[in-house]
Amino acid sequence: MTSPLNPESRAYYAEDPHPPLTSRALTPREERKNDVYYYLSPKHKMRVVSVVEPCRLALALEYEFDPDVVSYVERPRFLSVEDRQIELCFWVSRRSGAESFSIFRRQSKPSIQAVRAEERVCSRLLEAARTAGLTLAIRKPQSLILARVANATRLELLPYVQAADALAGLTVFTDAVLEHMRTHPFSSFHAIERTLCGPFDWRDVRSATCWLIHRGLLHLDVNQRLMVSTRVSLPEAAHA
Repeated sequence: MTSPLNPESRAYYAEDPHPPLTSRALTPREERKNDVYYYLSPKHKMRVVSVVEPCRLALALEYEFDPDVVSYVERPRFLSVEDRQIELCFWVSRRSGAESFSIFRRQSKPSIQAVRAEERVCSRLLEAARTAGLTLAIRKPQSLILARVANATRLELLPYVQAADALAGLTVFTDAVLEHMRTHPFSSFHAIERTLCGPFDWRDVRSATCWLIHRGLLHLDVNQRLMVSTRVSLPEAAHA
């Protein structure tokens, strides 16, 4: 088996090529009524991921760019909560083997009664998850609003990662970027591209750099706005 940290492997996340759960297809009514977002997931060999509303897109991209996440599936199952069936947003599998589910919840009105009602629903959700033997995380709008810069950064990175997956001779570019980074553990997109623009096209270099970030072989602080001056580093240097 190829090492999960080998940039030569395009099947970097193939440890779980066939997740035990599948995504429920959106209904025609959902597609007409809601804001629906589709993208090709580099983590899943370009499987089409479909999510409803920006909040769920933000969650999906958070999992897409988390190197610790091996696999994730949107709309994986329903959870019985008393006499209701509530759909969970994502199933997530991590490198440790841990599996969990997440659900996005928002309260309908900014009132004390609405807050208390939502607290009761969340308590029942967690209790139902424990009864079913599931690990469940409840995500709220505030956490996604606070991460709005990170959400935008991941969205900007995604097309470059997708382009890299279709790039002929990808390992030539990733090897060159990693060699540059070993000499300069803290660099910027501009510095990497300026160094390698002689033999390579800057767009291919940027795609390769983003591909390495996506796989956790390079570190990028997603809470920074993405610019040519944004710093990239080797993971060990970033956490030194």
